Amino acid sequence: MPREFFFGALRPGRVCPLITSMGHAHHFLSRLDRVALPHVELALSLYRDEGLLRYIFDRARVPEGAERVALSLDHPEDGPFLIVTRGGRFVTCLGEGMKVSNLPVVTRGQIDAISAKIGELRERLEAAKALTGGKGVRSLLRRIYEAGDELSREEFLAITALQPLYAHEFMALYFDAACELEDVRNILLPQLRKTDKLRSTYEDALRAYWQTFWALGHLIVLATLDGQETLHPKALDWLGERATLSWAATRQGYVPLAVRGAWATARVGKILLPRYKRYYADALSLLQNIDGGLGLLALGCRHSRLRAEIEKALGADVPATIKGTTHGNFALALRSVVRKVAETERTWGAERQKGLENFCAEIWVSYMADRPPGPFRFERPEDVPGDLACAFMANAIQCYLHRAEGRGNTIALLFLMIPWVARAAPQELYLPRDALRALRIPWSPQHTLDLLCSMRDHEGIMKRQAPPEGPARKGPCPCGSGKKYKRCCEEKDAAASSTET
Repeated sequence: MPREFFFGALRPGRVCPLITSMGHAHHFLSRLDRVALPHVELALSLYRDEGLLRYIFDRARVPEGAERVALSLDHPEDGPFLIVTRGGRFVTCLGEGMKVSNLPVVTRGQIDAISAKIGELRERLEAAKALTGGKGVRSLLRRIYEAGDELSREEFLAITALQPLYAHEFMALYFDAACELEDVRNILLPQLRKTDKLRSTYEDALRAYWQTFWALGHLIVLATLDGQETLHPKALDWLGERATLSWAATRQGYVPLAVRGAWATARVGKILLPRYKRYYADALSLLQNIDGGLGLLALGCRHSRLRAEIEKALGADVPATIKGTTHGNFALALRSVVRKVAETERTWGAERQKGLENFCAEIWVSYMADRPPGPFRFERPEDVPGDLACAFMANAIQCYLHRAEGRGNTIALLFLMIPWVARAAPQELYLPRDALRALRIPWSPQHTLDLLCSMRDHEGIMKRQAPPEGPARKGPCPCGSGKKYKRCCEEKDAAASSTET
């Protein structure tokens, strides 16, 4: 089970594999007379702070075969240097101008940047401890699975303090959550073939589904906070040849998860571009086209250097096998929307963002109109802070699967949100605690039933409308003649088929 896997990762004594022992050579301190006083202070701070040294080694990605590492206290080539073993023992100190031979070097710039990062993380850890009321970080991490749509911005920020230690586990749990949702659907959807209700005995399962559904979204954000830096080396292998990083989130059919999948794609960046280009060019189904379009658009909005290549990829035609079909016509319309959003963002980015904020603010005011008076019941859209309005829409349970109410508008809004999503700080995807309390509706079994029934209806339609195998009759003939298939090779293929029969 994912929870058992997750909390097993929090076992006591879990440390960076690079540091297995913190014993130091006895003569190390006597060698500090080789360096100037400011460098002595830095050397001693590393010597005394096991956690900082562990974190530096982990983030600097020291080569696997290196038995010793040189930590530069100033110049990356001239030093001075601290020599530390792979096991974490301080060996000696080399003065300025002394050479480190072929040892890998962690530069002073890296040390300073990583030290600043860990300072921020320690502040967040203190905030996490305060937030849990002394119950420990385990209770906060458990919130990833138990909070559902109630995870606040403050809780999310506190959890991010542990992300550098557990980024790989978060990614593995993201894939596990996707598999769990698939397994549960395989059990529950047959029960919903003739009804939109389930017996009360299923209530625990429905609540668990709701929690895992939201956990999947939280996990993909946590797993990719540092982009490629903490991405597991095998993460792309786990995806296989044809899947994308965001697919597990997008295929659920709801805005909050699709938004988080697109954000994660933008955060990881260029390494994902070839995969999304191939995926979008070959996309057949509704969800594949949405997923590929979201990924490419998010990458282009966050990484301006990739924009020209991505806009070219967004111009790809739909595959010949679905041309002229319902799937093909919808894919063409959707791709037109994606290209339009990309073009508008390039030429009217600031105006488009303001328009999005105004639209989301109008929905906020309408949503809160029947609620009791309070600090978050704004009378006018212009009174709603822009970041809150966008965060509200990023958490709205809106469905874009077949038969969903207002599906076309939901898909259009989803793509219009991507430029903001791609550049947003991770915490901006979440609402502050007080706003969340004012807006949310307590969970009921009907919340999960709505998710499941939407998936049931979508999968039923997809089975009935599955694209036919082989060339489409009204599509171009695969022989390259330029004629329609029905006017060219269809008769030959039919004759060959009858001969084989």
